[in-house]
Amino acid sequence: MSHEIYSALTGGMAMWQQVEGVANNISNASTTAFKQQRMSFEVVANSQLPLAKAFVRAAPGGPDMTDGPILQDAVPTHLAIQGPGFFVLEGEDGQEFLTRNGNLRLDASRYLVSAQGERILGQSGPIQIPQDEVLEIDAAGNVTSRRNNGTDVMVNQLGILRVVDVADPQNLRSQGGTRFVSDSPTMDARGFSLVQGALEGSNTDSMHDMVELIQATRYFDFYQRAMKTSDEMDSRMYNVRS
Repeated sequence: MSHEIYSALTGGMAMWQQVEGVANNISNASTTAFKQQRMSFEVVANSQLPLAKAFVRAAPGGPDMTDGPILQDAVPTHLAIQGPGFFVLEGEDGQEFLTRNGNLRLDASRYLVSAQGERILGQSGPIQIPQDEVLEIDAAGNVTSRRNNGTDVMVNQLGILRVVDVADPQNLRSQGGTRFVSDSPTMDARGFSLVQGALEGSNTDSMHDMVELIQATRYFDFYQRAMKTSDEMDSRMYNVRS
C-alpha cells in the first residue's frame, strides 16, 4: 500500500477535527461568555516514519479571550467582565473553576451562585446577601447590600469578588460549557471592570465560522478523494503485477 493514503488519512482526520471545532463555535453563538476556539495545524515530515513520509497533526489552539459584547438586562445578580479576568466558582468537592459567565442568581440560602448552583467566591469565601436587602456590585468587584428602613439607608459591606487571570490562556482546559481549570497558577486580574445588570455575549463570529466550516468540509472531501484515488492506484498496480 502506498504511503500517500496515510498522509491523506491524517489530513482528513485533522480537517474533521476542524469541522467539529468550528461547528461547536457556531452552536455556542448565543451562549453567555462563550469563548471561541481555533485549531492549529502542523505538517510533520520524517523519512523514518513506517507508514508515511509526512503527516498532519492538529491541536486545539486554546480559547480566544477577546471580549464578547456587553448585553444589558438590568438583572442585579448578572455580571459582565470587561477586560481580562475570570470569576472563581467553588464546585461541590471544593475544586475551583474559572468562568467569565456572570449569569448568577441567589440560592435558597441567598448565596450568590452560578446558574448550575456553584457558589461564586469572594476574597474571603462565598458571598451571602442578607434577606430583604438590595445587591450592589461596583466595577472593582466590591459587593454591598442596601436596606431602606424608611428613615435611613443602611449599607453592608459583604466582600470583594475574586477576579483572577492566567498568564497564558493556552494553559486553560475546558470543563464543558464556559468553565475552565488552569494548569498554571492564577493571579489577581488587573485592568478589568465589572458591569452589574449585564451579561457578556459569545465572542464567536458566525459569518467567519460559516465560511471556515465550508472550507474545512471541502478540504475533508478532498482528502477523502485523495485516499480513494490512492487506493485505486494500489489496486491497479496489484492487478498489473499479478
